[in-house]
Amino acid sequence: MKLAFKNPISSRLAAIAGTTFIVVFIVMTTNIYLNKENLALSGILNSFNQQIRLSQTILKETYLRNYKNSKDFNELNQEMKKFEEKFNALYYQDNIDSFFWLDKKNAKRLFDELHTQWQMFNSNIRSYQIAGANLFVAKKFLTAHNKKLLDLSDNIVKEMLKAKFSQAQINLAGKQRMLSQRMSYQLTVYTNTQEKEIYNEFFRSFEAYQSVILDFYTSPIYKTNQHLYNAIKQNYDFWQEYASYIHQVLTNQEVLNTSLDKINDYGGELIENLKNIYSIYDKAIIKTELIFHVFQYVAVAMILVVIFGLLFTAFWAKKQIKNFLEYSKELSIDNPPPIKIDEDTELAQASRNINDFIQRIKKTKENSLLAQKLGEQIHNEISNISTEIKAHMEEKDLSQEDKEKIYKEIGMSEYIAIQSGDELINITKKLEKLNDSIDKSIYIYTHCLNCKNTGVDTEIKSNTKDKKA
Repeated sequence: MKLAFKNPISSRLAAIAGTTFIVVFIVMTTNIYLNKENLALSGILNSFNQQIRLSQTILKETYLRNYKNSKDFNELNQEMKKFEEKFNALYYQDNIDSFFWLDKKNAKRLFDELHTQWQMFNSNIRSYQIAGANLFVAKKFLTAHNKKLLDLSDNIVKEMLKAKFSQAQINLAGKQRMLSQRMSYQLTVYTNTQEKEIYNEFFRSFEAYQSVILDFYTSPIYKTNQHLYNAIKQNYDFWQEYASYIHQVLTNQEVLNTSLDKINDYGGELIENLKNIYSIYDKAIIKTELIFHVFQYVAVAMILVVIFGLLFTAFWAKKQIKNFLEYSKELSIDNPPPIKIDEDTELAQASRNINDFIQRIKKTKENSLLAQKLGEQIHNEISNISTEIKAHMEEKDLSQEDKEKIYKEIGMSEYIAIQSGDELINITKKLEKLNDSIDKSIYIYTHCLNCKNTGVDTEIKSNTKDKKA
């Protein structure tokens, strides 16, 4: 019988085990990497969502504070602080290159643009807050002292009536009183609407009031009346302070309007770029999820290949062992066929060892039989020699004493020959028992290899009976 093995079983099992380890390692490592990338990208997307919401909240709070004419910027400052912390965490972390499927070039460009836009946006909000706070203080002063300015202007009219100045002069003083009311109203409307026409009307009223009070203060006509001049001087002095607050309102309102325009521009660009970079990272996470799903199918295919490889190797090994067991059944016969092997494999090596062992057993059996025949031949030859010597002694005339000595030596030789023959016979019998024991051991061993097959025990008993027969 010929047992053919192309590759050793151990080599195949080692290859399967190595392949399984590599496949499992690749699957686990790739899954961990893709999950890590997915979680990192999800965290960044969540951060961008929060920044978009915060930037929109900052814009809303800015216009709301301006509409309410409030200098309370605590909530606005908190929102800006949150935005800056989250943006700096992404910008200075510099993890763009760690994401394989990210559009790194556009992401880097947008991050740089966002950094610049945020700096400008933040700077203009600070300018807006400073101008808004100063505007609030100035408007509060003007609102609180409008009646005082009106009263001081009214005092000038009253003193002119008492001094009985001309109607034209009294009308000019009354016009000044009316201008103070008009300025207060127009300034309030302008700060709320920022309309150019309202500003022009306010500016004309402001210049007219400035001209009248200056004319009253510098004209020598009114200095002759002390009470009238004191009223004019009080009005003039207070007007200098009041006018400085008007200038503060106008200056800060202009800064505030400019800041609001820039905040609107940079805020819009900031939100737009945040949405753009969000889109880039969103595409990256979509690709990651797609590759993750594709790799799951690839991993399943790889695992199936390994499973099929294991099944194929199992069936292949089962077939080879079956062939080996079929050959081992033939070991119980007297002249088993030699095992032919193609390569040095486990089962082939085992077959060769058994074959060598069988040859040694056969040689031992032959030697024991030869020893037994040699013992019998020696015993027969000694018996023949003894008979010939005895016959020859009868023909010779020897003394009784010499004959006894010769008989004694012949008896000793026969005894030694008999003892030697018996020992050879005992050795031969022991060798036969050894041979029988080895035959049974080989037979039981070879049949136990196939102990899972049904009917093995029955076959062993049958073969044992045949051997005894």
